[in-house]
Amino acid sequence: MDSPILKSHCERFKAHVDLDIDTATQLLAPYTKDTIDELFLLSEGCANTNYKVTFKNSRLPVVIRIYLREKTALAREVAIYKLVADKMPVAAHLYFDESCTLYPHPYSIMEWIKGKLLREVILSKNENAIRQSTFEAGLYLNELRQIKFTHGGFFQENLQIRPFTKEEEYLPYVLSLLDEESIKNDLDPGLHGAVIKLVNTYSKLLPDENEANLTHADYDPANMMVTEVNGKWKIAAILDWEFAFAGTYLLDIGMMLRYSHRLPSYYENNFITGITSNGFYLPEEWKKQAKLMDLLCLLQLVHYSPFAERPKMNRDVVSLIADTIRNWETY
Repeated sequence: MDSPILKSHCERFKAHVDLDIDTATQLLAPYTKDTIDELFLLSEGCANTNYKVTFKNSRLPVVIRIYLREKTALAREVAIYKLVADKMPVAAHLYFDESCTLYPHPYSIMEWIKGKLLREVILSKNENAIRQSTFEAGLYLNELRQIKFTHGGFFQENLQIRPFTKEEEYLPYVLSLLDEESIKNDLDPGLHGAVIKLVNTYSKLLPDENEANLTHADYDPANMMVTEVNGKWKIAAILDWEFAFAGTYLLDIGMMLRYSHRLPSYYENNFITGITSNGFYLPEEWKKQAKLMDLLCLLQLVHYSPFAERPKMNRDVVSLIADTIRNWETY
């Protein structure tokens, strides 16, 4: 656990936007006229910008979340919040504006969740906290698995689903990524060839695109707030739903287990126990399936994080791809 893990050292995709108190006051005005005490930039995350706002009176803190990557992400997150709020802990959207009339980017006033990122808890090596929190992460992934859709695809307005095109289906998409020059340049020839061979050999393990559930698609410890309540660690909120789509829970498993080979075994064991604790049985080769889905995500990350632009992210992801090849027979 001493080498950098869990994206803790990686570069952002977009720079933070600066927000002063006057501008923040304007953004908050439709929600509250209360006077701001302090404004804190929350440095976590790789794309959007989040500020914690405290007030001079007794009003609880809030977060101003500014959407920089994709304008439609706000509406998608709000719709998903409404869908899952009674099933799992998520931060409430208290007010939001996607019109970009008051500010150049969509933004949301969100509930402030007190706690720590699960990533911080893992890096602190708090075994009891890791065991309890990862078990809960498994429980909530099982809840997501049970939110079904008639077919796979990407969410449009009001969570209507645009089906995958042929090129977006899992196997064609991963093969198209492997054919890109940028990926060929960042994976050495031996690794690139090994990935192609593995994907072609085990392509039948890729899930059916039309067996679809609500998939978070960024389900990892950097997007989970945890807190200790009466001596027990619990997940306080699952954050950042902007990539969610109608897909497979196996992708979320793969992302959660991306660094598990570099972590104590109880991290993975307690997470999987959480998924299966209510009687659900994972497929026989679930881990290979999950790793194949995560391999797709890792190749996508290489595509969007070329070495020349984000060297730390790029090298980390390439090393994870190499680990997947190296450890394949143990899955």
